Amino acid sequence: MTLTNVPHEFIAGAAALVGFAGWIYIDGADDRVRSAMRKEEEARYEAYQAERARKAYVEPREYWTESELAEYDGTRDDDGPILLAADGLVFNVYKGRNFYSPGGEYEIFAGRDATRLLARTMTEEEPEDEARKPLNIAERATLAGWIFTFKGKYDIVGKLEGFDPTTTAM
Repeated sequence: MTLTNVPHEFIAGAAALVGFAGWIYIDGADDRVRSAMRKEEEARYEAYQAERARKAYVEPREYWTESELAEYDGTRDDDGPILLAADGLVFNVYKGRNFYSPGGEYEIFAGRDATRLLARTMTEEEPEDEARKPLNIAERATLAGWIFTFKGKYDIVGKLEGFDPTTTAM
């Protein structure tokens, strides 16, 4: 069969198909460029996160004292670890630096045993007379919620020396 024997509609249809395929290829170029840019950005972000984790790393210990925690309150190093204790566990909360570093909403929790403050949802020092009262069941449940959240977000780097778990047990 020669081109002279091919129906005109067939040639027009084939030309349209080739044109459409070319248009799809050209149109997809933007997607390929965006995909490559997205992969590059993801790689940069992963490298940034890895460097951030490296700078904020603290060697886990079996036990931490409250005075040792105080050294990691976020005031000494803008990129270093920020530690807090809650329910006897010590967490490195550097990933939430915007919350726990100086000027952050929860800066009072950094570098200390924040158990009672978390349980009582307090962001300022507890009055002395209140500090002597045991936690009630609702406060213990609130603390359990915080601990659940912390375990999902932050690294546990040890336990708080001298913590009495009976003070927060449900």
